[in-house]
Amino acid sequence: MDINEKIKTFGEALKNRLDSSLIDFALEYIDFAENVLAFETLCGHIANYQVRISPDEYRQVLDIAGLLEIDNQYTEIDPLRNLLN
Repeated sequence: MDINEKIKTFGEALKNRLDSSLIDFALEYIDFAENVLAFETLCGHIANYQVRISPDEYRQVLDIAGLLEIDNQYTEIDPLRNLLN
C-alpha cells in the first residue's frame, strides 16, 4: 500500500468519530500532491476535536510520519500519553 492509500485508510477509519466533511476536506489535499498537508490536517483535527484513537491507530500515525519523513509532532494525540503522566 502506498503512502497516500495509508493516509486515506487512516482518515476513513475516523469517520465514525470525526465529522466526515472534515476528513473529506483533509483527504482532498492528496489529489493536489499535498499528502503531508492531508496527514497533518487529519492529526490536527484529532487533537482539536479530542478524538480518541487506539494504540494501533497511533502506531499508524508514527508509521505514516516516518514514511513522510516528518518529525513526530503528534504526541498530543498519543492515547497512552495521559496514562504515563
